[in-house]
Amino acid sequence: MYRPLGAAVTAALAALALMPEAARASPSVDNIAHRGGAAYAPENTIVACAMARMQRADACEFDIQQTKDQQLVLIHDQTLSRTTNVEQVFPDRSPWKVADFTLAEIRRLDAGSWFSSRFLGEKVPTLQEALQAMRRYGVGLLLEIKHPPGSAGIDQRVATELRESRSLWSGRGLVVQAFDWNAMRAFHRMIPEVPITLLGKPDLSKLSDLGTFAKALSLPRSSLTPEVVRTVHGKGMRVYTGPMDRPVVMRRMLSYGVDGIMTNRPRDLDSIKRYW
Repeated sequence: MYRPLGAAVTAALAALALMPEAARASPSVDNIAHRGGAAYAPENTIVACAMARMQRADACEFDIQQTKDQQLVLIHDQTLSRTTNVEQVFPDRSPWKVADFTLAEIRRLDAGSWFSSRFLGEKVPTLQEALQAMRRYGVGLLLEIKHPPGSAGIDQRVATELRESRSLWSGRGLVVQAFDWNAMRAFHRMIPEVPITLLGKPDLSKLSDLGTFAKALSLPRSSLTPEVVRTVHGKGMRVYTGPMDRPVVMRRMLSYGVDGIMTNRPRDLDSIKRYW
């Protein structure tokens, strides 16, 4: 059973409902809220995504990890200590790895007050909750599958959950990405209708092979030039980059012709795009 929506989420939903439809339209360059929009709300939470959508993000980027009982949760670090109160709730469970806790134990944690008292009681979400939020807010999802030790079988479980929840995301802009390209090649075979993005710096001479299962590359800005973007586009693939928050860097990436930018500050990127 999932908890009721918190006050912060409820307020975000109410504001989102009042946004004019024209303001929600997605321009050509995707505005992707990194970890749900981590500058304004606790990262990898549903309220962060709700707030990012208010700031006209086109998609929320979330990280997926696996619990001890093989449930799928949204959290970036391998440990729970930075973004929850796990050290207070379970003081004897050091080093507090995600893979050492069950979902029920993780749901006891506060994943919001470390960021601000305004988010007291915010929980570590499940993948299912993210998919429900996708439909509720009309927002895309960019899901990064993490592969730390203890994550055996995570790709199969993500694929299974997506198949079983197809009605929540079909036609709504779902993308899966990872640094493990072999895992993504296998993931594509499991559920080929989900677009794949590859994280990292590929050998551009191998783009034809990578393009057989991936639709896009997410490249660090240090690797990007207009020529690289044109080369990737020439193979029929899209180019994403980030995370980045500095307006001067965002403008430079836009000038290169990228297809999407990840940022902790989707409102800033939206302002830049309006006058681009």
